Amino acid sequence: FPLFLQVTCNCFTISNGEMQDVGVGLYPSMSLLNHSCDPNCVIVFEGYQLLLRSVREIQIGEELTISYIESLMPTSERQKQLMRQYCFECDCLLCQNQEKDAEKLAGEEHAWKEVKDAVNEVRYPKSKE
Repeated sequence: FPLFLQVTCNCFTISNGEMQDVGVGLYPSMSLLNHSCDPNCVIVFEGYQLLLRSVREIQIGEELTISYIESLMPTSERQKQLMRQYCFECDCLLCQNQEKDAEKLAGEEHAWKEVKDAVNEVRYPKSKE
């Protein structure tokens, strides 16, 4: 059972060109990457090859980070999901500065939910019958 949990927490969802999930893979070296809600890298797939790409300039000695979850969610939602899926509480700068949540949402909670639903629709399209 502990091995199953280690694999579950350290595997990556493999997506095809249409961003549909097609499987999971265990990439040991990439499993060493830590989480940040404001990451400096993202994971991308080319076929079954997992690549790490920077999303901003990275300083010498700066830790490479990825987001384990959808970073557009408000802090409270991100914290809940990280605890539920990965059993830890994030203390990155974005989570420490929750005032940005108010700026991000600024009465746009409905719009945020629409975006979240649209992303889920792209990720998990309903079969057309």
